[in-house]
Amino acid sequence: MLSQFARKLKDGLARNTIRFANNRSGAFAPIFGVTAITLMLSAGAAFDYSQASRARSLMAASLDSAILAAGHELADGENRQQKLRKIFEDHLFANLTSHPQLAAATQIDSLEIDPLTGDVEASLKADMETAFLGLAGIPSLNLGVASAATFSSAPVEISMVLDVTGSMNSNGKLDSLKQAAAGAIDVLLPENRNHSNVRVGLVPYSEGVRLPDDLAEKASGKANRTCMTERKLNPAADLSFQSEPVGADRRADCSNSEIEPLTGNRDNLLSDIADLRANGFTAGHSGIAWGYYMLSDKWKKFWPTGSEPEDYDSNTRKIVILMTDGEFNTYFQGVRDDPQGGQAKRSNQLALNLCKDMKKEKRGRDGITIYTIAFDAPRSAQATLKECATPAKDGHNFYFEASNAEELAMIFQSIAVDIKSLHLTR
Repeated sequence: MLSQFARKLKDGLARNTIRFANNRSGAFAPIFGVTAITLMLSAGAAFDYSQASRARSLMAASLDSAILAAGHELADGENRQQKLRKIFEDHLFANLTSHPQLAAATQIDSLEIDPLTGDVEASLKADMETAFLGLAGIPSLNLGVASAATFSSAPVEISMVLDVTGSMNSNGKLDSLKQAAAGAIDVLLPENRNHSNVRVGLVPYSEGVRLPDDLAEKASGKANRTCMTERKLNPAADLSFQSEPVGADRRADCSNSEIEPLTGNRDNLLSDIADLRANGFTAGHSGIAWGYYMLSDKWKKFWPTGSEPEDYDSNTRKIVILMTDGEFNTYFQGVRDDPQGGQAKRSNQLALNLCKDMKKEKRGRDGITIYTIAFDAPRSAQATLKECATPAKDGHNFYFEASNAEELAMIFQSIAVDIKSLHLTR
C-alpha cells in the first residue's frame, strides 16, 4: 500500500544509508551520518504510523457504515445470512473504493448477525506495507478494527406534524416539504418490505387541523365543523375526547388537507403527502395537540381500527416530527378582539406546554420523543421549536434548521434514518 512517492523516498533513504556506512572520509562524517540516519528513520517511522492511523480510521468508518446497512435490512425483515453478508460486504468495500490499495489489503476477520437479539458484530484486519520501518526490520503493520451494533425491533409510532399554512405557498416551500416528507417515508417504510413494526400518521395544520366528518363530530361533539382548534378548559392536558371535547371554532379556516391516522401503508401516506394543500394562518399548538392525540393511549377509542396507538407502558417508541416555517400566531378559545400579539403569545405558550407534557415520563417509560424543524423560519419560531424539541444528549440533536429545499430533504431523511438507526455499541 505504498505510494509512488513513499517508494522513491524509501529507496533514496536506503541508498544514502549505504553511502553513509561506506564513507570513511572526515572525522565527523560517520557521526553525522549515524545522526542523520537516526533522524530520517524517526521521521520515516512517524510517516508510517501516521499512514497506519489514517488507514485504520478509514477501515473503522467503512465498518460502521457496513454494520448499519446490514442492520437496517435486518430491521426491515431480512434474515437470510447470505443476503445480509452480501449487503455488509457491498457497503464495506464501496466505502473503500477511493483507496484501492487499502481495499485490496482489507479482510473481514469476523461477522456475526443474530436476528433474535438484533446484535451485529464484525471485525476487519489488514497488513499495511511500511515505507520506512522496513529498514528497521518491520516490513508491515497489522491493522485491526472492530465494531458492534444493537438495534431495537420494538414497534414505532410516528406522527408527522406538518405546516401547511399560506406562507408555504411561497418560494416553492410546499413542494419542498412534499419531497422531503416523501423521502422520510421511503426510509421509514421502504418499498417491498414488511411494515408491521412502523406506523406513521400525518397531521397537516394551519389555523387548525382538518378531520373527516365522522371523526370531527366525534372529537368536538359538533356537526358540520371539521376544522379542529384548541380545547377550552385543559388545552395542554393528556385527556381523551371523552373527558373533554376538542374545540371547533367557526372562524377557523383549515387547509383542505386532512389528517391521516397511523398506518403502515406507504402508498396512502405518499398519496396524502402529494395532495397537501396550503392556506391560512399558523395555529401550531393545534398541530402539536393532534400529534399528541395520535400517539396517546387515552385516544385509542377515537381512531379507526388499525390506527389505535399502543399503550404507553408497552415497548412501542412514540415520536413526533414537528415542522414549521413561521411563528405560531393564531388562537381561538377565549379570544375575541385580542390583538395579533396576544394570539401569538397564547399559541406559543400552549405549544410549549403541550411539548413539555408529551416529553414527560409515561407510566415508567420514556415520554414522547420530539424532533423539530424550522424551515426558513423567523427567530421567534426557532426559539419555540428549540424548546419543544427533546433536549440534545450525547451529541445527539433533535432540533434542526433548514434554509432551502436540499437542507430540508436532508434533515427529514436524517431524522428518519435516526429513528430506524442501529446505535453502535463499540
